[in-house]
Amino acid sequence: MEELIQFLNLVEREKAAQRAIRSDQNRLQQKFTDGKISDTEFNELTRLNLLETVLNPKRPKGELDYADPLFCSVRFSFGGADGSLNALRFEMTDGKIRFTGDAAAADGTSDAAKRARVALTLGYLELDDVVPPKVRADDPKAPTTIVPDRTDPNWKGFSKAFYAALGEEKANHDLAIKVLPLLAGEGDVSGDASGPVVSTVEFARVMRALVDRGITASESQLRRRVNESLDRVQNVGEDRPMHELGIVLPDLEDSTDYEIIADNIRLMGPMIFASMFEELKAFQVLDRLVEMFQRGVLPIGRGPAGTRLYQYWRDAPNRMSESERQTFYAMTLGVPGGPADGMANAEFSDLWMRFVSSVSSLIREERVDRLIRATTPASISQQQVRKAARDLAANLSLHGYGMSYYAAVDFQTQINEMIQLLSYPEIKSAFGARDMWQVIDQVAQLELGGARNSAKYRTLATCGAIITSWLANHTDRLRQPMQVVIDLEEVRNQPVRPSGQSATTHPTDYDLVNACELWLADMAASGDRVDEMAQPRESPQGPSRPIQIPSIARDLLDQAGIGLGMGLSNGRSPHTNGYGAY
Repeated sequence: MEELIQFLNLVEREKAAQRAIRSDQNRLQQKFTDGKISDTEFNELTRLNLLETVLNPKRPKGELDYADPLFCSVRFSFGGADGSLNALRFEMTDGKIRFTGDAAAADGTSDAAKRARVALTLGYLELDDVVPPKVRADDPKAPTTIVPDRTDPNWKGFSKAFYAALGEEKANHDLAIKVLPLLAGEGDVSGDASGPVVSTVEFARVMRALVDRGITASESQLRRRVNESLDRVQNVGEDRPMHELGIVLPDLEDSTDYEIIADNIRLMGPMIFASMFEELKAFQVLDRLVEMFQRGVLPIGRGPAGTRLYQYWRDAPNRMSESERQTFYAMTLGVPGGPADGMANAEFSDLWMRFVSSVSSLIREERVDRLIRATTPASISQQQVRKAARDLAANLSLHGYGMSYYAAVDFQTQINEMIQLLSYPEIKSAFGARDMWQVIDQVAQLELGGARNSAKYRTLATCGAIITSWLANHTDRLRQPMQVVIDLEEVRNQPVRPSGQSATTHPTDYDLVNACELWLADMAASGDRVDEMAQPRESPQGPSRPIQIPSIARDLLDQAGIGLGMGLSNGRSPHTNGYGAY
């Protein structure tokens, strides 16, 4: 019984194709769940779902199909569906090609001859980087197999390349029949159940090398010639001639997942929220309320509000002090007041304003285009927005490492606790306030030397959360150089928000634009300032992740009095809190 050859690259292509289908399926399914999927994306999701139905491993054995577009397209073309070829039907299991049906190839009836024809044609197409069409399920209602989509624009080019590759194979068919077993012998893994191993691409390269040297099927030392060509193909013992090397540059954006980390960006939302509460003196207000309650000068009787104030006082040792909060604000947002050890994110403010201004400028330019130059696209501005967004996202990702994530979770918990506590009717009544913001204003004015503009800072807090969430949710757009960053159609027509979602967690492009405009309005940024900040600038230099400082450098800094701690000893004993020793 003939030992089947395993074509390893076909196995890898199939695995990669199935991974791509499931990755795209999950991504589009999430967009569908979030309610922000376009009609084109919905049609693509439907196609992928049908493919997944055919590929489902729970289907009966023998009914599974293949996802690799190149293999599916070659199998379809060899099947003679258009009448141009004698039907040559085959299937693949773990990279091993088996033939079905009674029809034989026109110039070779043995399975070995047919296998050489199919493998070499596949090899030529992959070697020449032929782009196959997308694949689809054969029947939307009852899908059983996967076929190429002949409405895809790539079908015409693929079909032309297929017949060219088939013609090249036919011209050297006698040689291919002899070369494939020799390559299988070189790749025979004795004692292993997988048997001989060959790559269709390597097969194609060896064939072309032999043909270029004038080697034919009648060569008396064919094995030696095959080994010589194989060595050159595999770059063993000598370099390949430069004329055999193509120019295929890698996509550098495929390897930048480490540079922009969504979770590191997302944690900046609670940081901005907390820093705005700090500006409002909200933390100090709550501390003063606890102090007043402790002295008995806060007119609150027995009840839920009193219980929560007592618990807040009792839990004080487990909360960050003001100096520790300032340390995290400085590290992540560059807010002045942190430790003088060079850890502050000094570039944040400039990068933030550049991104917000570029979004605002894009929308203003688009409005002018619609009124005056309706046919002129604002594509350049889209790339300016993308660059500003990417610079900001990379900066936030860099400064979101380490303990910052846990601090952000702590801030979020404490902010929610503060909002709930300050909203108790008993506390609002004690200051004649209608809401928590009036409580903050009253206490800050009476006890802390003056109130801040609460409307401004709560707007900035919400806008900051929306902008950081949008950046974290759309890191894929930032990695694709030619992709549109902001969907202007979505900005013009406010999308319907799915039930249970909010702008701070699932912001749309419409939400982003409004958040940027609100931020600029509350910061009183002039039009000239916005235009100036929106201009493209060189990206800041810096690593993609924190670099550990050598121990000798840390020792020198410590000796100079510049510590690298997290604010745990910023002029206070580690055993004190806002209310004294504990």
